[in-house]
Amino acid sequence: MKPDLKYIIDNELFIICPFLSTDQFVSYCKDRDIRTSREQLEQFEKLEIFYPFARVKYPKIKIKVKYSDNGNRCQDLGILEEDEKWAGDLREEYAHFWFEKEYAKNWLEEGLLWEPSSRPFQSWKTFYDESEDKQIESFYSVFQCYTLYHLISNMEIMGISAGWWFSYNKEDINNLTSRISDWATTKITSYQKNGIRGESAAVLCQIISNRYFPITQSDYRSIQVSIPIYYDNWNWDRYCRNWDNKAVFDDIGMSIDDLKRLQELVAIEAKYVDPLERWYELIRFVSVEKKKNLKGKALFAQTLYSMEEMLRLFYKDLTGIKLHPPDESFNWKKDNFYGEGVIQNELQYLEFLTNQYHLNPKSKLILVVEGNGEAEQFPRLAKELFGSSFPKLGIEIVNLQGIGSFTGKKVIDRYGALERFIDDYHRRQTIVFIVLDKEGRVPQIKERLVRAPSKYHPKRKVTKGEYIHVWNKNIEFDNFTDDEIALAMTKLSEGRYTFKLEEVADCRKRFLAKEGDLLIRLFKERVAHYELSKPNLLNMLFGFIISSSKNSTDDKTKRPVVKIIQDIIKLSKMNYQPVTLDIWLKNQESGYFGDPVEKKS
Repeated sequence: MKPDLKYIIDNELFIICPFLSTDQFVSYCKDRDIRTSREQLEQFEKLEIFYPFARVKYPKIKIKVKYSDNGNRCQDLGILEEDEKWAGDLREEYAHFWFEKEYAKNWLEEGLLWEPSSRPFQSWKTFYDESEDKQIESFYSVFQCYTLYHLISNMEIMGISAGWWFSYNKEDINNLTSRISDWATTKITSYQKNGIRGESAAVLCQIISNRYFPITQSDYRSIQVSIPIYYDNWNWDRYCRNWDNKAVFDDIGMSIDDLKRLQELVAIEAKYVDPLERWYELIRFVSVEKKKNLKGKALFAQTLYSMEEMLRLFYKDLTGIKLHPPDESFNWKKDNFYGEGVIQNELQYLEFLTNQYHLNPKSKLILVVEGNGEAEQFPRLAKELFGSSFPKLGIEIVNLQGIGSFTGKKVIDRYGALERFIDDYHRRQTIVFIVLDKEGRVPQIKERLVRAPSKYHPKRKVTKGEYIHVWNKNIEFDNFTDDEIALAMTKLSEGRYTFKLEEVADCRKRFLAKEGDLLIRLFKERVAHYELSKPNLLNMLFGFIISSSKNSTDDKTKRPVVKIIQDIIKLSKMNYQPVTLDIWLKNQESGYFGDPVEKKS
């Protein structure tokens, strides 16, 4: 590969992916389950088979020092220039180095920065002075972990157990040692002549990292651009606009077929090392920071996935052709499964994907109730009688806080204020189930909603009749006896009045949808200065259902509200969320969310 260290410095190809010092590189590799050490890296360099990207020698500089009255150093006043006179104290220390274009060019020209492969091997012990201070440092590319992985994997030989080794005689051991020596010599000679597998990919990825690496640092919806503080004026968007992929490709000196083979090789190996390969799709949507918390081979795979994607993007910019990502092949694409265009719609794609893993937190059923009492008691009843938690079942409760929120204004909301709400959630495959008292225009609006065609799917209506339950009178009279209601109201009066069966029966008899709540009126008349709390009344009445059901299973089937809870639980359990566009469309047209619209003859 043509580009050398000077090319990398001139083009600042280390901004997005800075080089790592030796210790940083060792730590980086170990985090990815690539077991290496300074000693091993030194040995590989000595064998001329694996080198750092760059090496620097820190020169000593003189620092002007200011001391306080008690003799302690209080501050550094800067570097003493050659032509500057200074009468104060001086302190010697090694200069600091960082990869910044003009700074690095000066060091390169002075011979203080160089490519290790361009000079004879030097023992790493000499990198430290007499005081054990580091005077020479090596730098590696993060992508060289891929090269090192191949080198270590290929240099290892099959282990020999102690039991077998113990049984070998001297001749066996000598023969085995000779074969190992011949094998090692052949391997090392091959690497010295031909290079290491993965070396080209590591160099190329470093060269194109400024342009493509941020795109790989993504949760599939946004990208993460990280720039060193001393490059605060550097702009990635501007860099991308000025990027000349053809010129860079010509500088590299690689054929387009070689680039394609390189991408395919890295993609295959990423899948091979990845213990979470089958979760590749899902992990792509995970935040970059959380992916960094992966360990071992799973983390190494993320590095390889970044490399293959960079190569894939580079190839597309050069040719206009999209290569296959690791989870696709020439004869299978994700669109074949999800449906045409789904992958380009990130939200829809994530919806179908999380449905496969049962991770989609959206509601499977929305239960719309009239007030606080129902909102509190329906989940309680489901838990106490059937051991079913609404949140676990995917059931969400929407409290209308009054019937007016459903009926709306007659002139403005022809079908009621919830028509669009129901239609939209049914489009999203969330059932909307409504339970209301028979008040105002509720019965008429229910009939209109059941007949209304969906605005999203002309082949179905907005909803089904069984998804809007209207009590014959109200929740109290439809589910509880006059005795139970009278007893509950008496308890709520706290001894101020004993309600009679006949009084409650009279309220039931006189019930009219437009008359308002007669029980509240009765309570106010009999218990002066106190109002009946409907949530407290329902709490006590539902307590009767729970206590009686523990003694008799028949009560579970006698009460209409219990039957409704059963229906809601069943509907939620049966509402399997779609994992493809085709399944979603078939569900919409199945009549499950709204009766089919009759075809005109």
